[in-house]
Amino acid sequence: MISRIIEQARAIRQVLADDRRASIHLTWQDVDVLKAVNDGLEPVSTFTDALSGDAYVTSSSILPILQLLKEDILAPSESDVELTAQLKSGMLAKLEAKYANDSVQKLLRNCTFVDPRYREYYSNVDETKREIETEMIVLGRQTSQVKIRVEEGESTFAQQDAGEEQPAKKKKATLASLLARRAVAARPVLTVVERAHAELVVYTQEDAIDTGENPLQWWKVNETRLPLLSMVARKYLCICASSAASERIFSTAGNTVTPQRAQIKPDKVNMLVFLARNLD
Repeated sequence: MISRIIEQARAIRQVLADDRRASIHLTWQDVDVLKAVNDGLEPVSTFTDALSGDAYVTSSSILPILQLLKEDILAPSESDVELTAQLKSGMLAKLEAKYANDSVQKLLRNCTFVDPRYREYYSNVDETKREIETEMIVLGRQTSQVKIRVEEGESTFAQQDAGEEQPAKKKKATLASLLARRAVAARPVLTVVERAHAELVVYTQEDAIDTGENPLQWWKVNETRLPLLSMVARKYLCICASSAASERIFSTAGNTVTPQRAQIKPDKVNMLVFLARNLD
């Protein structure tokens, strides 16, 4: 809105000048203040919109965005006027205070590490690796129905039924089945600890994917190759809770119930808002 006022400043002055009853005047000092405020807020608005999304993963993007804001977007600049510099420093101080808690930082580091786009966006990666490996071991031991075996560098899984086992149908033995049985018996079986460590080594050696790609899609493809780590990723790659979604619904309701449509019944309003939000 501020940028729109600055853009139309000349027209606004003309309208106010023509109205003799107007007690408001847009002076050049007002425009300078608006420009300073806009210079401080406009670069941050893009990141605000990105983090308020509800259709893609946002938890793993917080640390990279904070780092970018600190080192570039909100960094002091010689061209900034005093008000712009104050706005930048104030916003940066608020953001750093908001995420300064150690437990919050630990959570954000874990979220970022399991995202193949940003896993090394911070310095203490080794500490995060140890925390993630511990979680992998715990989850691996809890998931006792999953047997993990290694065959030629790839993992295979066999799901065990939690209930009573059904009697297997007898099949005629073939040469292929006999040789396969021998190969299965010869496979080295890794412990959960060994498997967790091996998966971390493989994951950290992977090339980072493009920042525009979907990390959930990457994990869907690599789930069978990194089963323990994928369970941890499923835990941390989520959408941050915010009021953005409800605010969007309020805006849709406001656009639906206008002064010209003020007599719409509540059930019709509910249906129109529902359709507007779900038929994109």
